[in-house]
Amino acid sequence: MQPGLHPTIIMKRYGLLFAIVSALGVSIFIYLFYSETGKLPTLRNEFQFIILSILLANLCGIVISIIDKGLNKVINWRNLFFTRFVIGFFVNTTAVVILIGLVGVVIVGYMGFDVFPFYDQMHEEIWKLCILTLIIIFTYEVFYGWFYSYRYFATTQVDQLRSERWQMELQFESLKSQISPHYLFNCLNTISSLLYKDSRIAEEFIRRMADTFRYVMDNQHQKLVKLSEELAFVKSYHYLMQVRYHEHLQLDINIPSRLMDSLVPPLAIQMLIENAVKHNEISKSHPLFVYISAQDNTLINISSTKTIATNAHSLNIGLANIRNRYKFFTKEKIVVKDLDKFIVQLPVIKSTDQAAQADTVNHKLMHA
Repeated sequence: MQPGLHPTIIMKRYGLLFAIVSALGVSIFIYLFYSETGKLPTLRNEFQFIILSILLANLCGIVISIIDKGLNKVINWRNLFFTRFVIGFFVNTTAVVILIGLVGVVIVGYMGFDVFPFYDQMHEEIWKLCILTLIIIFTYEVFYGWFYSYRYFATTQVDQLRSERWQMELQFESLKSQISPHYLFNCLNTISSLLYKDSRIAEEFIRRMADTFRYVMDNQHQKLVKLSEELAFVKSYHYLMQVRYHEHLQLDINIPSRLMDSLVPPLAIQMLIENAVKHNEISKSHPLFVYISAQDNTLINISSTKTIATNAHSLNIGLANIRNRYKFFTKEKIVVKDLDKFIVQLPVIKSTDQAAQADTVNHKLMHA
């Protein structure tokens, strides 16, 4: 039973399929009977043969269905359409011929029935039956391949749209925190206090705040950005926080230039710094140090000192968001180490990896 479908719908589909296959079986019997005798069979005289045709046709249909399901798991229609078609046609034809032969042996040899009243010329009808079988299975395989491909394409497209929507929702949650009224109010409140203290710092603060908002708006629909762009945004964000916390909040970035063109989801690194700021006490007696570095050109380490116990539940919300966004672009896992320092290791996403990921998405969409 297909998941998500009501049992009544399933029964209707099987009933319709049974009716179609039964009609096909009866039609073949009528054709063979008429081609030999020149007259149509009657329900009274040929009732047992009509029933036999219905049962045999449905039995063949079940065998073909089982074979096709097995072949679909082994041979992909999208990648090897011709191979899948030829093998399916050959295997199904062979299975049906063997099945009809076995049924004929049982009927003639053990039950004493003559399948047709023209048994003496049975060899001619066997050839006709074989040709009809070839034509029917050939037509079936063509339509089955087309239908299977279309259904798989439609399902994949729906799944991809759902995946894209989920990704955008995750990204929206990240971006929303940076353009929230609370964040804007804090920035404006800081500017207000700076205007009377140091107009030069106030001017720089406004410029950096504009940079952060520009970055958020420019990348609200981007799935990945260059690491260099993300770090530039992180520096602007750090400046805003440093005005508030002074030298008690320190940021050190040590990333080799060869990784600057690698890719990260927008605001991924910034969210980790924001978590560190949000869940630690920052003061003269408890300064917070954040260090961003690279490890073996495969990981980006974001480590921060711990000044007070972290609210693990709140922290996991941001980490879950980042983990889920990374799943779209790499199979590598995000590593979290809660030791004397809190360390998050983000896998490096190279531009070639993103191209491969894009090809995979396109392949799924076209995988019919």
